[in-house]
Amino acid sequence: MKNNLLALSIAAGSCLGAPAYAAGGTDLGGGFTLTGNAAVVSDYRFRGYSQTDFRPAPQVGFDLTHTSGFYLGNWNSSVSDQVFNDGVLEMDVYGGWRGDIGGGLGLDVGVLEYLYPGSTSPKNSNYNNTDLYVGLSYGGYSLKFSYTPTDFFSLPDSKNTWYVDGTANWDLGSGWGVTAHVGYQKLYGNARFGADGGEYSGIVDYKLGVTKDLNGWLLGLSAVGTDHEKYIITNHGNAGRFGVVASIGHNF
Repeated sequence: MKNNLLALSIAAGSCLGAPAYAAGGTDLGGGFTLTGNAAVVSDYRFRGYSQTDFRPAPQVGFDLTHTSGFYLGNWNSSVSDQVFNDGVLEMDVYGGWRGDIGGGLGLDVGVLEYLYPGSTSPKNSNYNNTDLYVGLSYGGYSLKFSYTPTDFFSLPDSKNTWYVDGTANWDLGSGWGVTAHVGYQKLYGNARFGADGGEYSGIVDYKLGVTKDLNGWLLGLSAVGTDHEKYIITNHGNAGRFGVVASIGHNF
C-alpha cells in the first residue's frame, strides 16, 4: 500500500464519524425539512485517527427529515490519498429513524454507507464500508453501537467488527459548551494487524473539547487521541497520535 499505510480503522461522518443534523432548515411541505451543515477542521479525525494526514479539511452535509422521524442524509469531507490510496474524497450516505420513545429517551437506528470514489483498497476496489447503527440519547448524553457486516473498509477477512461510543455535552451558558467522547473499536480477522507489526484486539479513542456559539457560527477546540497511535502510520507521523483539532462550522 502507498507510503506503508495499512488503512484500517478509519473513515467518517463529522469530526468523529457520526451524521450531524442541522437545526432550522427549509420547510419543503408535507412534513419534510431540508437542512445543511458546513465546516472546516484543522485535521479530520475519525475514531481518533487522522483521515487527512494532519491537514485541514472542508466538510459539508445535507439532511432530509420527516415529521414521522425518518431521515436521509449525505455528508462529505476531503481525505488524503496518503491514507486512502488514490482517494481524496469521502462521501457518506445514511438513512434511518429517530425519535422519542418515552421518558425523554431518544432512539436512533439506521444504516451508513462510506464511499471513497477513485480509491484503491487491498481488494482492488474502493474503500467502501457499511455500518448498521443504533443509538440512545437522554438530554446531553448519548450511547451508540455500530456494526460492520461487510469487510471492514474493504480489508479482506475483517467482517463483524463493531464500535461503541459514548458522548456527553454540557451547556455552560452564554454560548459556551463542553463535550467529552470515548469509543472502543473491536477488531476481527485482518483488521487486528497494524502497519507497525502489532496485533490489536481493540482500540480506544477519546476526545475532550470546548465550543463557542458566535451568532450561529460554532467554534471548537478539542484534544483527540487513541491508545494505539501507531496502529495506522503515514510518512508524516502516527495517525492516532494525541493532537488538538480546531473547527468552525455553521448550520443552514
